[in-house]
Amino acid sequence: MSVLPVVPLNGLRADSLGVYLASLGLFSLVTREWPKVRSAWKNASFCLVGGPTTLEQTVDFVSEIGETNGWTPYDRAWDKEKKADVAKKTSMQTSRWRSLKAKERLLPVFGAHLALDGRVRMNPLLGTGGNAGKRDFAKGWMQAVQVLKKPPKNQSREILNNDLKAFLVGRACTYLNSFQAGSWFGAANKIYNHGNPSVPSNSRRGRRQPFREGEITPWAMALACEGLRYFAGSPSRQLGNRRHAMGAFPFVTAAVAPKSAGEAGGTEAEIWLPIWNQPMTEPELRALFLRGRAELGGKGAMTSAAFAAGIMSRGVDSGISEFWRFVLLHTTSAQTFESRLATVIPVPRTNPGSAATRVTRTIVEFRDALPPDRKVRGRWRFSGLRGPLEQALVDYAAAQMIEGRTVQAWTLVDELIRALDKVDRNRTFRSRNVRFRLLPGEWATNLFRDDPPDPEARLALAISSLTGSSISPRFIAYRLGVQQRAGGAYWEFPESVPTRRIWNDAALTGNLGALAERRVMEALRNANTQPPFGAALRVTLDDIYAWLSGETDDEHMHLWLNRLCVFDWSGEENSSTSEDLMRCHTAARPAIDGAMALYALFRPLASAWLFRRVLRESGIPTNEVSTCGCLSRVIAMLRRGDMNAAAELAMDAYHSWGVTLADFNVLPGGQNPARMLAALTIPARDQQVLAIFRRWRSLPEPKNE
Repeated sequence: MSVLPVVPLNGLRADSLGVYLASLGLFSLVTREWPKVRSAWKNASFCLVGGPTTLEQTVDFVSEIGETNGWTPYDRAWDKEKKADVAKKTSMQTSRWRSLKAKERLLPVFGAHLALDGRVRMNPLLGTGGNAGKRDFAKGWMQAVQVLKKPPKNQSREILNNDLKAFLVGRACTYLNSFQAGSWFGAANKIYNHGNPSVPSNSRRGRRQPFREGEITPWAMALACEGLRYFAGSPSRQLGNRRHAMGAFPFVTAAVAPKSAGEAGGTEAEIWLPIWNQPMTEPELRALFLRGRAELGGKGAMTSAAFAAGIMSRGVDSGISEFWRFVLLHTTSAQTFESRLATVIPVPRTNPGSAATRVTRTIVEFRDALPPDRKVRGRWRFSGLRGPLEQALVDYAAAQMIEGRTVQAWTLVDELIRALDKVDRNRTFRSRNVRFRLLPGEWATNLFRDDPPDPEARLALAISSLTGSSISPRFIAYRLGVQQRAGGAYWEFPESVPTRRIWNDAALTGNLGALAERRVMEALRNANTQPPFGAALRVTLDDIYAWLSGETDDEHMHLWLNRLCVFDWSGEENSSTSEDLMRCHTAARPAIDGAMALYALFRPLASAWLFRRVLRESGIPTNEVSTCGCLSRVIAMLRRGDMNAAAELAMDAYHSWGVTLADFNVLPGGQNPARMLAALTIPARDQQVLAIFRRWRSLPEPKNE
């Protein structure tokens, strides 16, 4: 087995867009001398593998290119035709120039700048076809290569060669200038308010200015422009009707939508730069950039959210280990942009059919259905729906390999429910009939395995898993003004708010009481005698006791209800794990006090299985039960705050079916009727309730001797 030489270049790090471009440019140059050379990234630093054997050999080769001006030519010979087409919103003249006048050596650079369909599409990486405001990249390249060919006064060839070595290893350089590179290199921008009196004057009259000019080595600009040719999209990407720049150029996406009105229009685009840790040859690297996209559901990812979801869906491909996401921000003007490293996204080894993949696809689909922020007559109309959700999805993708994965996952769900709430409360948004799918419950179950649910989360899980039907739908229909579409795959916001949406800003107990009342009323209205409180997940009486005694945090439970209402708990994979998920881990058994005794009295009226079991133990065989009528009267008394009247109604119901209960002259007092009513909406384990209910049964009379 042969051992390949490795030249680590610690100065070429991926945390700068310009330095990344320079790394590609260096690799392109060394392939002239070493065609089989490979490149890779190790600890975010660029390496040459199987090419030059030493750093000095690399420096000597590139220095000779600088001295002989052996760079790939970079001039915008198409600029006149491009400007004419932009003014007329066509691409005819530029297309004719490419077909009849373009030299072969210019085509890769041309492809990195422009894509032609019905109009001229420009790569956001290169601004408006090669300039960003007054920053002309071709002019900066020309200035840099002229310096490298003929050193200016007070400089020498030795100084420039030493600067090249210093740039490659990450040390300070001597000869510096801006070279029009401020959009790619942060150091090439002016730095204001430095407060350093030793900085020489920038004024002809000798007055000091409150800024320092940009400073990068000419090697950085020359190498960066050498790497531009990799950003030319393949013909399949550049051809097509209405092909926008986001789809025409590799690894370019639309930016994350703004999170506030002040951020609207502040971002040009995003560049997702791939990092590969397996050595890659030049043809392999060129093929990677020609393909240059992530896919989601068979479609190219054009947005930041879709790109992040596509990375999680596809897993490791082409040896890519992670993506470094750069944002192109407008700073001092709308024509100028600067690059900022926003996030590092690891590429996980996920199964394309996993629950996390389905979650990200569902959220991207919902994000695309939300009303966008639009620019109308030069002014932005800010909706504020897409930005927070999209940013949360990108952050979740970035957190896959770190400890905060669970926190970012629930933050993503929080942003989802906030977006749903905004649509629910806005008539204009509702008129668009926004639709969405529920998230797979399997994903939440996996998150709870890493971080077991607390009592508030278990109570919310049980309520959110209430069984849905055509008469009494799932909990989300009462939480949000949504309706389930025909077929059941999607939920949508109708233009008018359904009367079923009873959730408001009132206390949690009041909302849960209204939920119980509404579900029973709907069951009675549709002549359904079965109590509508079946569920896929059920809590133990430990959690019921904590709720009735006021030991739970209502705000925390409300947070979990918001999160868990957007999950689908009807799958078999959820019921198979419900025992472990809902088991209380406390050792102490709940105290059977007055509140628990009354709960055991009321609960069978809300559970068809439990009421039938009570009847069978009393010797009353029956398969049909009708408790909704009595339950509605009990709920009415509890809503009024009359616990004694509610208990009497419940006991009368049992007596009407022939169940004899113990007759207590005084019922336990000091109970909270609102929390008792809310507890009826919490599905509990029927066997545990039955054990307490048996205490209400009358003891047999002693026989006379």
